[in-house]
Amino acid sequence: MKSVLNSPGFGITGSSGLFQCTNKLFLSDGATGLQIKEFARKNAANALSVGNMVMGMASILSSLNGHHHAACWLVLIGYLLDLADGAVARRLGACSALGAKLDDFADFTTFGIATALLLRTTDLLDNILCMCYVLSVFVRLCFFSSGIPFVYRGLPCIYSSAILASASMLSGRNLAMLRVIAVAMILFMISQNFYPHDRVLESQAWKKAVFAGGVVMVFCSSFPPACVYYLLCCEPETIMILLSPSSGLFQCTNKLFLSDGATGLQIKEFARKNAANALSVGNMVMGMASILSSINGHHHAACWLVLIGYLLDLADGAVARRLGACSALGAKLDDFADFTTFGIATSLLLRTTDLLDNILCVCYVLSVFVRLCFFTSGIPFMYRGLPCIYSSAILASASILSGGNLALLRVIAVAMILFMISQNFYPHDRVLESQAWKKGVYAGGIVMVFCSSFPPAC
Repeated sequence: MKSVLNSPGFGITGSSGLFQCTNKLFLSDGATGLQIKEFARKNAANALSVGNMVMGMASILSSLNGHHHAACWLVLIGYLLDLADGAVARRLGACSALGAKLDDFADFTTFGIATALLLRTTDLLDNILCMCYVLSVFVRLCFFSSGIPFVYRGLPCIYSSAILASASMLSGRNLAMLRVIAVAMILFMISQNFYPHDRVLESQAWKKAVFAGGVVMVFCSSFPPACVYYLLCCEPETIMILLSPSSGLFQCTNKLFLSDGATGLQIKEFARKNAANALSVGNMVMGMASILSSINGHHHAACWLVLIGYLLDLADGAVARRLGACSALGAKLDDFADFTTFGIATSLLLRTTDLLDNILCVCYVLSVFVRLCFFTSGIPFMYRGLPCIYSSAILASASILSGGNLALLRVIAVAMILFMISQNFYPHDRVLESQAWKKGVYAGGIVMVFCSSFPPAC
């Protein structure tokens, strides 16, 4: 690595810079027609997942700019892409760990954050409801694919998102109706029992019939409350299950956390195993709070919330290692939290009504998306770009210190994107990865953040 760093033109020449990295990410030099065909087969589903994520980001930006109807349609387009990517992956035999991670992040963007923002107003309770909705999707996705013994059986977030987006369009964004449906969807997602998984409801014929009926009703403007159709078709046993204490939310909650009659030792063990997970959830909450602050025009607060998330992220890894509590669930929680805070929340610090700024936001999120996917997916060439946590801290600090100078933030954002997507721009060596260096940089950053007499300190 040192020989590469010492070579002239490092980071600029085609042999060691971004282009070589890009080739590794996609196709090797001089790829034959057969290799290109094989690459297309393996990545067709991944392309659909990326498309889903782009739809989610476009929906978020549409919500922020007041284009509510467009935001709903973009969520529904993401829904169609998500239905397609799994089918394409299975048909082409192209399922992979990378594809699963891409799909998770895309689902979280479109069916978590983008859908939650359809409910947003300036009211505090609506913002809390947005937060709760995102947390329920967060829990649903984490438990669904983390190897937890009781496989999570709640309502898939893709369906709850489609119901909310359709209801929003069909009711003319009737907030009272949307709040009720959102609360119901949260309960359906976090419970293992509210949503009946059986051969009828999981059959392809049933799904096609429900989807066809839904499409007809979306285009049937004479029946605004058509969203009830989804609830009646997908949840025929809901009312009785909701009223049953033996199979409802409380029993599910106990399964998720502690068994009945847990002893003091079990509680202590539970606390040990979940201390780092609690920090990850806190990080994600900071990210969502930052997103809502950006939307409501509280830019300074949004920056500080990102930096608090940065501190929580530094802490959760250290706590997990110190307590010996690393797990697949913890890694997934951390991934989603990082994507929320250091991807979406950070990108929104750059947002204006200008189209190019919105494109820059999407590009920034895509670079974090790629960085997180390749970092932990077992790809042979271990990803070595700048960690997104550092690029996020740099952008948030720069925004605070420069008073939100957009010209400066755009330049820094482009540089951070290049550092994240390249394996070579960011030098990983013993000096920069040492604890002493990290502590020195962090201490210097804290001093400069509180030193208002030196605004360009970033």
